[in-house]
Amino acid sequence: MDNYKIKAAVIDGYLDEPSCLGVPPYISPHVRYLWGALIDAGLDREKMTYITIDDFRNKKEYYFEELENYDILIVTAGTTVPGHYMGGKPASAAEIEEISKKVFYPTRVLGGPITLIKNMTERFEKNYDIISAEITAADIYQRLKDTKIKTANFAEMIDRWSVLGAEVVRNHPFYPNLMAEIETFRGCPRTSHCTFCSERLKKIRYSRNAAGIAEEIRALAENGIHHFRLGSQTDLLLYGAETSSGKFIPASEKILDLYQGIRSADPELKVLHMDNINPATIAHYPKISSRILEIITKYNTAGDIAAFGVESADPLVLKKNNIDTTVEESIKAIKIVNQIGGRREDGIPKLLPGINFLHGLIGERKETFAYNFNYLKKILDMGLMLRRINIRQVFRLGSYPEVKYSQGKFINYKKKVNEEINKVMLQRVFPYGTEIKDLYVDQRKGNLTFARQLASYPILVGIPGHLTEDKIERAKVVDHGYRSITALKWPKKIDDYKLYELEAVPGIGSKRAARIIAEQPRNINQLKSIIGENLPIGDISSWFIFNNQADN
Repeated sequence: MDNYKIKAAVIDGYLDEPSCLGVPPYISPHVRYLWGALIDAGLDREKMTYITIDDFRNKKEYYFEELENYDILIVTAGTTVPGHYMGGKPASAAEIEEISKKVFYPTRVLGGPITLIKNMTERFEKNYDIISAEITAADIYQRLKDTKIKTANFAEMIDRWSVLGAEVVRNHPFYPNLMAEIETFRGCPRTSHCTFCSERLKKIRYSRNAAGIAEEIRALAENGIHHFRLGSQTDLLLYGAETSSGKFIPASEKILDLYQGIRSADPELKVLHMDNINPATIAHYPKISSRILEIITKYNTAGDIAAFGVESADPLVLKKNNIDTTVEESIKAIKIVNQIGGRREDGIPKLLPGINFLHGLIGERKETFAYNFNYLKKILDMGLMLRRINIRQVFRLGSYPEVKYSQGKFINYKKKVNEEINKVMLQRVFPYGTEIKDLYVDQRKGNLTFARQLASYPILVGIPGHLTEDKIERAKVVDHGYRSITALKWPKKIDDYKLYELEAVPGIGSKRAARIIAEQPRNINQLKSIIGENLPIGDISSWFIFNNQADN
């Protein structure tokens, strides 16, 4: 069959790897590469269909029937790290298996990071016609074109497919409110890897050039996407790094080319964030890393997070799992990022560290919880900021052993971190009155609306009221939880506030809120006579607008 006659369907089962996130509102680069590779292989766009796994779930019977009209069905999936998701739910092993058992006519292909895990793919080999090679886009292209891509040409092909495949974003149900994950390089550059990480399973590695990435950004922008995260790499500081005596030395000029190219490619850019940084790189090369962090904070947008894979503060666990950052080095890195990225733009820090902790690692002992908590307490006492503390349990891959520990102690430990660390950190990062812009509604529960920004690890914001709009332009922080904050829509005249909104402001309470509603103060002095002057939120004159004031 001529390729232009082939009908192809792609089911995006969502990806979540240590170096890539593709769960809504994120869209992974790999599904975009696949779409571009299909076009490049000669398929007709009009005969191609993109389906998210969430959409498939909602119309399962329809799709089981409809997919029989296609020649190729490609399911791309794989979560190799544990996660909790708001915007979508990745395809489960049962769903991946069900699709292959209930769709008969098309050639069934399974791709994505799930194919890196042998004990998982063995489960699907009976029902999928093809278990794709490591990079699904390349594998399918080579099969359709009956050709072989040289390893040296992979980055060049990825650049090409990323541009051709950018159009697939228009088919996503979240469009245009999508965060495009951008890949700078593939694979962990370390020669000796962390024992638990799926990056060690990748055999094909490449590094993309800044010009190719800029063209991808331009193509995405032309297709209506202006939110980006450089998330698909293990350590952004090593993009374009040079090698010397087996060590990788960061190259600040390459990072500068990368960020300047992105900014030039999309003048309407709304968000430019990043993900992974290895704190060891900062600790080992503090001067070069500081220059790079200065570049990042010049060209990024506020609220950016450098995710540090600290994993554990227990020296025994670090050693047994071949984690190359010591406790002292990670604290040094946290301090440097705070010094450079802690400055605020529109009230929000430009770039802060986020810490990932894993439990269930080889070498864990009863003291591990104490090591981790004391580490966080030290950071707090030093006056430093952490934007995010992510405590997860190991996602076991291949032969990685199961390490048992008390779930009760684990729950108590997380509770202690929440109560004594997380809330104080949120108060430090998002003090009362901080203005949060461009919030997109996730869900509505009773008289509360939950929303997030399109950002890297965006904070969950609870807004009093069952709001009907899908986007809140501006809101002000009035309270802090352990993992979320409360904010009120802003600006708003005092007469327009509802009782439950005023009650959400610390220090006002139900009685004072009722008096405000009843007495309708006309100026700040009348308001102060009702609620006083010393509220936790600070100067109340900056909070409330009266009817005799011009709109802001």
